[in-house]
Amino acid sequence: MVQTKPFGSWTSPITAESLGKESGPRHDFNVVVDPATNNVYWTGSSGEASGRVTIFSRKIDGSDEKKVVLPDSFNCRTRAHEYGGGAFTVYKNVLYFSNIVDDRLYKLDLNTGRVTPIVPENPHYRYADMEIDHEERFLICVREEHFENETPKDVINTMVTINLLGDNLDQAVKVIAEGNDFYISPRLNPVSTKLAYITWNHPNMTWDFTKLHIANVSVSNGVQLSDDTCVVGDKIDESIMQPRYASDGTLYVLSDRSGFWNPYKYENGDIQLLLPQPLAQEFGGPTWNFGQTDYRPFQSDPTKLLCKNKSSLAVLDTTNKTLTNLPTPFKGAAHLSTAVYNGEDYAVFLGVSSNKPTTIAAYNVTEKKVKTYLVESALEPLDDAYISVSEEISFPTKLGEGYCFFYPPKNPDFQGEGLPPLIVLSHGGPTASADGSYNRNYLYWTSRGFAIADVNYGGSSGYGREYRNRLHKNWGVVDVNDCCDAALYLAEKGYVDREKLSIKGASAGGYTTLASLTFRPEVFKAGCSLFGISDITLIAKESHKFESRYIDNLIGQYPRDIELFQKRSPIHYVNNISCPVILFQGLDDKVVPPSQAEVMLTAMNANKVPNAYVAYEGESHGFRKPENIIRTLELEQWFYGQIFGFPVEGIEGVEISNYHK
Repeated sequence: MVQTKPFGSWTSPITAESLGKESGPRHDFNVVVDPATNNVYWTGSSGEASGRVTIFSRKIDGSDEKKVVLPDSFNCRTRAHEYGGGAFTVYKNVLYFSNIVDDRLYKLDLNTGRVTPIVPENPHYRYADMEIDHEERFLICVREEHFENETPKDVINTMVTINLLGDNLDQAVKVIAEGNDFYISPRLNPVSTKLAYITWNHPNMTWDFTKLHIANVSVSNGVQLSDDTCVVGDKIDESIMQPRYASDGTLYVLSDRSGFWNPYKYENGDIQLLLPQPLAQEFGGPTWNFGQTDYRPFQSDPTKLLCKNKSSLAVLDTTNKTLTNLPTPFKGAAHLSTAVYNGEDYAVFLGVSSNKPTTIAAYNVTEKKVKTYLVESALEPLDDAYISVSEEISFPTKLGEGYCFFYPPKNPDFQGEGLPPLIVLSHGGPTASADGSYNRNYLYWTSRGFAIADVNYGGSSGYGREYRNRLHKNWGVVDVNDCCDAALYLAEKGYVDREKLSIKGASAGGYTTLASLTFRPEVFKAGCSLFGISDITLIAKESHKFESRYIDNLIGQYPRDIELFQKRSPIHYVNNISCPVILFQGLDDKVVPPSQAEVMLTAMNANKVPNAYVAYEGESHGFRKPENIIRTLELEQWFYGQIFGFPVEGIEGVEISNYHK
């Protein structure tokens, strides 16, 4: 029997408790295949209240059960660049990993279970993006050095080699590349005589302009680089990323010199396109984290690459310059790896679907089918009747078309009256994107009667450099207008209730949320900011090194353009806000410090703006503890219920200051 209840108040089988236990892969998630054993390893939540990250393993054929290989006393994460990633690798049954508890690198012998440190103890060093020599003599990685009472310009990023054969840890680490602001993706050729890596300097980010270096490697008197040369990126402006050597020594990269990240190989002093002509599609995404892998050479045939072709997994034949899609049950893939198992090519990847949870799949390329799902959701499967599948919708903006993924409310047990409330999601970054995939967090809302619009505003990745550059000097303008225009378009078309529009975002998306509420106050009736930016002058002064000059391209140079910074900061226009706002903040956040929420809270109270504030001890940039994830979801729903007038039972609320119904 279908019941009629107000949108937003429906009962759902998706509980906040279930999302607190399993929220899907994190942004610093990694999958690694040991080429010697074909065992697959990946990071995931330990399920503990602390949010500790552990490492799991299974055989590529799925003939064993998933097992935990990291001892309980270790937490596999790195804080390099604050966003981490690339926190472990595996080679010949030895696992090398970063332990965030003390920021040291360790090696774990998977045969004996013995764990030993491979770098000296020093709380000021952070390591990431490890590459192992084929003879296990040394490891190359990125090191980030911090200082007491530091400013972003004090932090030093270098590339180092670590001796794996000696016993003297004090002499184990040696700097082999320094002087630039950032390094990423050190990759050795198959015989460890060549090293390729990416480097760049402020004010650029990895999606702006980077350089590809190649150096000779010698080990006769300790690891040394010679003839270290910038081979691509010094003549034209382009974003080069993910260098990768094939088994025959061919060096592949992704570059956006055509306007889109397409695949190339390095040859004759430059990179050569691997397609008949450039394609207006992205073969990779912006490099926010270490260890990103959007393509891989096949081990059996170095002239072929496993890659992504829009929403399909594909094989790129670099000789014939042809793309062949592989049939899969997924709409997207990430963290691509290749292997040879029983004489056949395999692809291992994170499979993304529109109606099923993300999973790690082992795919037989020869047979063109998934052989096994290496990890499945621990949660009970969700009936399709509760799964809202997204639709990509384009809408008009001042700069051309904008894009969003629309998820309508869906629950077989309920129907609403009138039109549903809308939650507009403004993604973080801001150089990031929504992909319309299955997201149980989204279904938490759609199964309760909310509609969701996940907006790819101008500046988002996935649509080429020109679309990304729409946000150049226009952060707080283009993103705001696009989020507002998406909401108004959906209301105009009769998808949602014009009087029940809300907006929500985290980090940079939190800035877009707060800016939308202050600069376009006529659009939304409620707002939710999770560790969002309220005063961009504070970000210019307080941000960590990786993003400390990001603002130059988004808005301008600080303090030269101080008036523009003030004009774009929501904190100075709080009196414009005409709807209630709830703020969530981690008190240990170094990316968006608690001061951002605190100054906004003070200003809203001074201007009698209705608000609620929830702060969590021990949480940083993104909440990890299950109890805080649960509390955030429940409070957000309760908050909307208070504003939009539908009942939410069983949730203890908080005070909404200055709010009178």
